[in-house]
Amino acid sequence: MVLTFGVTILLLAGGSGPASAQDPGPIGPYVVDARGSFVSVGQVTELATNRGLHPGQLSAWGLGLDVGAHVYVFKWRGITFGVGASALFAAPSKTLENDEQGSYGPTVKTRFTAVSPQLSFNFGDGDGWSYLSGGLGTSRMTVYEDQPTLPEQRSAGTLNYGGGARWFVRPGLALSLDIRIFAISPLAATDTKPGSPRMTRMAFNIGASFN
Repeated sequence: MVLTFGVTILLLAGGSGPASAQDPGPIGPYVVDARGSFVSVGQVTELATNRGLHPGQLSAWGLGLDVGAHVYVFKWRGITFGVGASALFAAPSKTLENDEQGSYGPTVKTRFTAVSPQLSFNFGDGDGWSYLSGGLGTSRMTVYEDQPTLPEQRSAGTLNYGGGARWFVRPGLALSLDIRIFAISPLAATDTKPGSPRMTRMAFNIGASFN
């Protein structure tokens, strides 16, 4: 999914006219992102054992979806400041083979969601720009053996930060690349819900931006 999305945008770029024929103008005034995501969800020992699982039963990576929007509010010297929000979702699963006879253990699912407001610092012009961005939001990491209902999991405070770039291949349409890091706060165990350790997760996002 991620590679297909990127190839599609590159093909569109090949058919676009040169952007330098006109004044590119300033960054913005807004942008909407829709990107496929390759997410490190990890095989953390404490996360697994708190749920009666082995780390090898957990997915290490998964495909997902990243969406977001930014509004560009003012420029100071070479920096354009933006505010916005992003949301990421991934739900990989893994089934281990138990023995030489080919029997299989239970499927273990990992569901990761993260939502955050963001402040961005942008460098470039209307034809394309690079950026650094970050914000303090929440995320939810749910790990469970496959079952009809999704078990409840608490949200954890999460620092979301990273950077990327957008290259406009034609008016209103850009190729978008982004690397995002999620620093997730720990959750203590309760009588009914398992705890989670402090974790760092990473996502590589590629797709399209629109304005």
